[in-house]
Amino acid sequence: MATVPGIDVSYWDAGIDWPRVRATGQRYVFAKATEGDFYQDTTFDENWFGAKSAGLLRGAYHFYRCNVDAKKQADYFINYVKSFNDNGDLPPVLDLESTDNTKKDKIISGVKTWLDRVEGAFGKKPIIYSGPYYLQDNLSEAGGGPPAWAKDYPLWIAQYPNQYVEGSQPFMPRGWLKWTFWQYSDKGKLNGFGANVSVDINVFNGALEDLYKLAGAQAIIDQPRTPQKHTVAAGDSFESVANKYGLTLRELIGANPQLLKTGDSLTVPVAVSIPAQSAGGGSASVSAAPKTHTVQSGETLYSIAIKYNTNIAAIAALNNLANPNNISVGQALTLP
Repeated sequence: MATVPGIDVSYWDAGIDWPRVRATGQRYVFAKATEGDFYQDTTFDENWFGAKSAGLLRGAYHFYRCNVDAKKQADYFINYVKSFNDNGDLPPVLDLESTDNTKKDKIISGVKTWLDRVEGAFGKKPIIYSGPYYLQDNLSEAGGGPPAWAKDYPLWIAQYPNQYVEGSQPFMPRGWLKWTFWQYSDKGKLNGFGANVSVDINVFNGALEDLYKLAGAQAIIDQPRTPQKHTVAAGDSFESVANKYGLTLRELIGANPQLLKTGDSLTVPVAVSIPAQSAGGGSASVSAAPKTHTVQSGETLYSIAIKYNTNIAAIAALNNLANPNNISVGQALTLP
């Protein structure tokens, strides 16, 4: 099953180093824009433009308040985000988490009002974000299933398993048959964020080309080109070289599994790039999603390296492991 990794952020994640985030293999971000009809996220513009400059797809989300007029909330989101939005951005998102002591029938009617109004403004069917129990309790009709219209919207499900394994599936609320995004953890640790910052980690259900189609961009795979060469200078790291050439660490280390030494000549591979053409023009270069491995009891970095036909140095560099002997059960490692 093909998936693509990505994150979502808000003011809690201020000060993000976006090139470093992209180098971990993330390919998209959803950023909080507004809440109710009274709050604009103070980091939205910084996240919005920072993600774009690093080559990530981006989308904006609105935290819905059920006790606030739905039309006012929709217009508040539209008026704020519309000036930032490009034709090649991901659809807007309605974030459903709180009931605000509101009755279910009012929640359902308000949600539909917001969705219709925002779709009319952006020309894209919004994404519904929520947890399975919220949807079952608050966006359901007699019999327990969702309103018939709800199935027409992409679903971004927030459901946290004890351990995420690549290829697994989220628990789905009754009557919902398909998910588009899955937020499987709110405790992720990624380069580009502060050491004490926990990040929401997601996967997209599909291939990279499918993700770009959802954003309204036509994906065209480039033909392979001749790799470049880079001579390692004092102070270079795999990360700094990858950022310089717009690569992920996985791509660079996969072409150069040796340790980095000053004077080495590195092969700089050509990223699998997809110029994303939209009605508004422009392009973006993206790369294939990285593989990951979740550390199991009794495993060592050496045994993992053997399993995936790589070496300890490559895995350590890709995951910023200062001590390759110090890995823990449940830790997610990105693989070259």
